[in-house]
Amino acid sequence: MLSTGTDTSIQLFDLESTGQINPTRCVLAGSGHTNTVTSVEWYSVDNGMFSTASLDHTVKIWDAHAMTEASQFDLECRVFSQKMSPTGAHALIAAGCESPYIRLCDLRSGAFAQSLLAHESASMSVDWSPVDAYMLASGGTDGRLQLWDIRQAGSHVCDFGNSESNTCAHDGSINGLLFTDDGQRLVSAGLDHCARVWNTASPQTPTVEIQTGAENDKPRTSTTLSTKTVEMALTTATDGTTSTKVLFIPSTSTCEVLVVDVCTGEVITRLDAHFASVTCAAWRPSFGELYTGGADSNVVAWSMREVLDSTQAALRTNAWSDSEPDDNV
Repeated sequence: MLSTGTDTSIQLFDLESTGQINPTRCVLAGSGHTNTVTSVEWYSVDNGMFSTASLDHTVKIWDAHAMTEASQFDLECRVFSQKMSPTGAHALIAAGCESPYIRLCDLRSGAFAQSLLAHESASMSVDWSPVDAYMLASGGTDGRLQLWDIRQAGSHVCDFGNSESNTCAHDGSINGLLFTDDGQRLVSAGLDHCARVWNTASPQTPTVEIQTGAENDKPRTSTTLSTKTVEMALTTATDGTTSTKVLFIPSTSTCEVLVVDVCTGEVITRLDAHFASVTCAAWRPSFGELYTGGADSNVVAWSMREVLDSTQAALRTNAWSDSEPDDNV
């Protein structure tokens, strides 16, 4: 597992080790990036390589074995997020930065392959479809959520939200995006303290809306530039009777992680262990473990099997109760 943050160091942890989990290799603070590292991402087809983005204006490519820099891209402005396609069909890194443009960095050529004029101001967040390697979603400080097909000349596919009433996807910056594993839904998180689930085939209205902040939290307006992006995680818990797609949403205002049924928006539970805002969540599927990181400089490991199993049991009970005949009739 890779971890990084404001001190610019990068830590590599061996999750198979017993006892206390300590980093096995690292990039020391100041020897790589020179400002806060905002994103770290494994290369989907080669676990010997990973990439990082930073407020120092760069996206860097790293050799995971030697923990040394292999190459870098200078975007000439602060970089908030970067993603590689999980399909491995191409070697493009999409980067969201303090610019209206989404930059596509080509690992093979070492040059910028394309620039998409995506937003009115900063492009905060990006995510690739896990099904269609060339479909890319972007969210900006203008509250717009957009879908792109990078093969097309115009590239732009659609905006999420009601275009007729000029309604954006969020009332404020969109600081997190995540496709579901089938590519049919897209989850967006915003500084308006809402997460919304969208059907990519009918993007006018969200199918689910989840409040992610405290009741008295004031939404940040679209003119407020915050560098706080969040990494959400998603899994499927299955026990043979029913299946729930479980979404983990870090809350930047309550120090919690919301565990949510992505189909209904129901908050299953809230995980509370951090002492400052939570910025990222990562799911380890074969072990039923969740890892979260926060502004308190802590990484917390959660064993989620019991939580998810109890949720499935409750769903089974509800389904059984609904199907039982009423003896009083």
